Amino acid sequence: MPEEPDSPEIQPAQPMPPQHSGEVYDDLQFEQKRLSDRLLNWAAGLPWWAIILAVVAIAVIYSMFTSAAYQNVLRALTDNPQVSTDDLFDVVQVVGEPQMVVGRYVGESQDSVSTVITGLLDDVINSELVQRSGFIVRADPEAITIQTDGERVTIPRQRITAMEPPDAALGDDVSVEYIERITIAGTLTARDDKTLTIRTVDEKIETFSTDRILSEEVTTTPGGDTLVTIEREGRRYRGTLTALSQTGVSLQTEGGIPTEIRRADIDFLYIPTLTIALNAEAAGSTVAEGDEVRIGFVEGTDITEALEQLDALDDVPVPLHYSDGAARVALIGYPDVEAVMAATASGEVDATLYLSSEEDRLAVAAWVNDNPESGVLLPTPPRECQRHCTVTVKLVDDVVEGRVKERTADSISVQTVAPEYLVIDRDRIVENRRTEPGVCALNNLRGCNAGIFLTLRVTFLAYTMALLIGLIVGLMRVQKNPVLYAFSTLYVEVVRGIPLLVILLYAGFVVSPWLRDNTPLKLSDEWEAILGLSFGYGAFIAEIFRAGIQSISRGQMEAARSLGMSYPQAMRHVVLPQAVRVVLPPLGNDFIAMLKDSALISVLALPDLLQLGRLYISRTFRAFEGYNTVALLYLLMTLFLSLLVRIIERRSRLPG
Repeated sequence: MPEEPDSPEIQPAQPMPPQHSGEVYDDLQFEQKRLSDRLLNWAAGLPWWAIILAVVAIAVIYSMFTSAAYQNVLRALTDNPQVSTDDLFDVVQVVGEPQMVVGRYVGESQDSVSTVITGLLDDVINSELVQRSGFIVRADPEAITIQTDGERVTIPRQRITAMEPPDAALGDDVSVEYIERITIAGTLTARDDKTLTIRTVDEKIETFSTDRILSEEVTTTPGGDTLVTIEREGRRYRGTLTALSQTGVSLQTEGGIPTEIRRADIDFLYIPTLTIALNAEAAGSTVAEGDEVRIGFVEGTDITEALEQLDALDDVPVPLHYSDGAARVALIGYPDVEAVMAATASGEVDATLYLSSEEDRLAVAAWVNDNPESGVLLPTPPRECQRHCTVTVKLVDDVVEGRVKERTADSISVQTVAPEYLVIDRDRIVENRRTEPGVCALNNLRGCNAGIFLTLRVTFLAYTMALLIGLIVGLMRVQKNPVLYAFSTLYVEVVRGIPLLVILLYAGFVVSPWLRDNTPLKLSDEWEAILGLSFGYGAFIAEIFRAGIQSISRGQMEAARSLGMSYPQAMRHVVLPQAVRVVLPPLGNDFIAMLKDSALISVLALPDLLQLGRLYISRTFRAFEGYNTVALLYLLMTLFLSLLVRIIERRSRLPG
């Protein structure tokens, strides 16, 4: 058999050579670098200004809503809006009540000779009314005159609801039903198609702590109502004294709420009072270098605060006469006033400093008056703190009568005055003299007439008018008519050269009084501000529209005219739509600028955001919280409007 070829010798499997370690390291490093680059690019693309601003705003808003002082400012600047209210309008309605008059029909006139003489005779001889047949002296188709048993009544024909007989002639007996006008004043709380409900008497509820009740008596009325008479202890206040006068006390309570209290309502007022008592022999001695001055005080009182009070009172003499050099002061504590005053009288201590804000604040002065031979004198009368110290005020006790509305273990609410309502048929209303928006609430925004609401309303109305003025003047600025061009250019150049504050003052104190005196038109303070802002900003917006119109190529107008459009049609349908897209950014900037410049309307005494902030600061002396809140509210409004303008720009942008 032929030999088989030798089979190749099978070699054992050799491991594959590993990749180069340097290549693996380079790949990992490249991937990490790509990841870090992506992270850096992503971080660089973030709107960090917006993130930082949002974080700061959230922190500030959180601090505002958790601080009692900031909450008070927010309530003041936002017109204290409520969630819901029944007080829709503060109204004065003139309505009709039908009345019946029976008498003789004298005539459609004013006083006639016959009725005057008859009336005088009736007053003199007290005779019965006789048949009269007067005559018309002056024709008055608007009214008729009825002679009754007691008086003559002239009734306008439009107020007559019925007359029997309807064709009565002069001198005939007649029965007339007419409307006698009455005035209803109150607050509109509800309305429908047929009736209005007016609250003529407001409800009054007093809520106070049950631990203030000294005595309570319950009575039941014949109608079944349960009434309560409560004698209560006067309310107590404790806080920082801000002002002290002969007629009242002003303080900041521990909750940061400013409170004004009349002196006539105060039962007692405990003010920190400093009393200095000196040993008579020590008072005239001189302290030499190395001597020791011993000052006594009552343990439990703040001697440090007493020394600070002493430094604050410039006209209080130093207890002892000091010579040049250094002397030691030793403070000696005693358990009560009797002990420290006995030590002062015996010379154990040279002087006593006594500071108290409680009922015994005059105890040292009383001790000196009761012991005139003790050898203790008062160099000055006890001195009361005037400002920036903690005081305690208690009002006088009083009596509360009414109906218990709510009662818990800690508090009680008593309705001292019950509300009264009057339902009026709409068809009986003769005249509506005045209707003003009521309480500011989410369901009654028409009543929000101050603070941030007034600022926004004035800004939106003024900017709408400024847009109209700017568009008209801007179109006049691109006309070839020399009169229109000259007039519009004069307006733009003059108004742009006058400060907006001067324009507002001119509108409020020159234009408005002239219109009131020479025309039937009367401008309110709000409309004075709106006209001033719109007139001032109209010049700037006119230039924006002019630049936007001129940025559109002339070929657009020529093409539109070649298609048979008139000049107004071409401007309206071709040029202006393109120009509006161009001018949107500067118009948005002007809108935001007007919102900020609306703070100037406070010079017209309008209760806008800034004016309410200034009033709050002048009342509470909290300038830091007040101006912080005003600035933040303006910032939030401008940021929101900036976002709104960007959205409008994005939606109006042409594709590509």
